[in-house]
Amino acid sequence: MTGRSELEAVAASRDSWDTTEGWARQGDAERVGALGRVLAEQYEAAAKAVRGLDSRLGHLMRVLALTPGRPFVEQLLVLHRESRERPEGMRPRLLASLIAEGQPLRDAAYVLSDEATRSGDELRACLYHELLLRGENADELHRLAGTAFIVPEWHRLAWLPDRLADMEYGGEFPGRSYRGAVGVGYPDMASRQWVDAAARRAAVRYSVHESTPAHLVEAIGGPPSVGGWGGYEARVFTSRERIDPADLPGVLAGLPMDCVAGLGELSRFEAGPCPLDEVWQTLFATASAGGMYASGVHGAYGRLSAWRAIAGLVGAQRDAGAAEVERLAVACTWFRFEADTEWFHNEISDYGIAAVAPGGRRIAVLAATDTD
Repeated sequence: MTGRSELEAVAASRDSWDTTEGWARQGDAERVGALGRVLAEQYEAAAKAVRGLDSRLGHLMRVLALTPGRPFVEQLLVLHRESRERPEGMRPRLLASLIAEGQPLRDAAYVLSDEATRSGDELRACLYHELLLRGENADELHRLAGTAFIVPEWHRLAWLPDRLADMEYGGEFPGRSYRGAVGVGYPDMASRQWVDAAARRAAVRYSVHESTPAHLVEAIGGPPSVGGWGGYEARVFTSRERIDPADLPGVLAGLPMDCVAGLGELSRFEAGPCPLDEVWQTLFATASAGGMYASGVHGAYGRLSAWRAIAGLVGAQRDAGAAEVERLAVACTWFRFEADTEWFHNEISDYGIAAVAPGGRRIAVLAATDTD
């Protein structure tokens, strides 16, 4: 039997593959297994060391991003440019969010300047939208950066408008320090009413059937999907006749969806009209801040995900621009709902959102739960 030191020497050797295969041909399974255990121990130790470096680098980048002042921004950009392997704490979308939170506007806008272009298109594009979301004016950003910065046409974020829509004002952002963070809250239902058994029975008269295109499941369910929530359900339904607005809560309670399956006549089902800005804020928080055990995709991609979800909910064409999506969203009637069912755990921030198209015959629904 080969000793520990000899096994470690083999593990470090360039010829370890040949040696291992030679032992196997000789039928020496015990030595091959012993070498495997040595390699597994080394792998575990290396992985632990990498995790430690990841954490320390992430903390260092956080310190640079959140400490106000141009020198800290410049050092962050140098480190970001020179790092080929980027751990979680150095990813552009997170750094952009931290810069937007921690730096004065002039120093944050420096990252968008021609002088700082080597910081990378991804970091700049994310930061641009992080600043817009925080209420900064695009023209002012261009002035401070000394350039008419434009997100490259090929970039996913290029679809987003460079002005906030009315529905986007009021979005929440986490508050972060060097070692901690305060999460965001989710808007509560603006109005709610208990949908009783009589209202549910009255809604049965409508002939509603599912008509969910596959691509809309991905779009509508984008926020809880990228936000790492426990589960979601995205469906589109059409009715043969116009649904009376007074009957809509009862129709929602009776939809053939998993989230309301098993709802008894005495079970709680609450629904009510919802302002469009509350819908957007809920979707944005879901994607940007993430679920209980996820960090989300931060502001820029959270904005994109919320827009895409709304586009799917209102039935916009795939090539529709932001102005058209907003027009359709304003024309829709929006509802929020909650229920006591097995699917809705109601432990954290579970919610249901429904968009009713003008004419009252198309209903698109997103239900999300943050519990597995």
